[in-house]
Amino acid sequence: MPAERMVFPAVWLTSLFSASLVLFTDDYVIAGVSLELARDLAVSDVMAGQLITIFSLTIAIAAPVFAVFFKGFDRKRLLLFALLIFACANLVAALATSFNLLMVMRIVAALCAAAITPSLFAAAASMAPAGKAGR
Repeated sequence: MPAERMVFPAVWLTSLFSASLVLFTDDYVIAGVSLELARDLAVSDVMAGQLITIFSLTIAIAAPVFAVFFKGFDRKRLLLFALLIFACANLVAALATSFNLLMVMRIVAALCAAAITPSLFAAAASMAPAGKAGR
């Protein structure tokens, strides 16, 4: 096991946990403000609810594809780059004045989450003690 992982396992584990918490909380955080979003963006409640559906669907479709596509990429760079784009997409989404822009930014954020998710799981598994990767 590389020395870096042995010295700072709690830091890496906390970082991976924090990243996954942020990524997947973003999926459902819209639910709490969907009625206000619908009113502010002049769309129906059902359309505002589609912001959650499109995020979840995008991850469900893209994550397996990205797992194969980004297999040979450096995990740390992928995580940092995708988290940066994820943060920017959410910033633009927070400032969006149209439903279409908000929907596009939700898709961009979901694509970033889909790119990161397989790497998070792989990193966590690779840092687990021998014989405990599935726990």
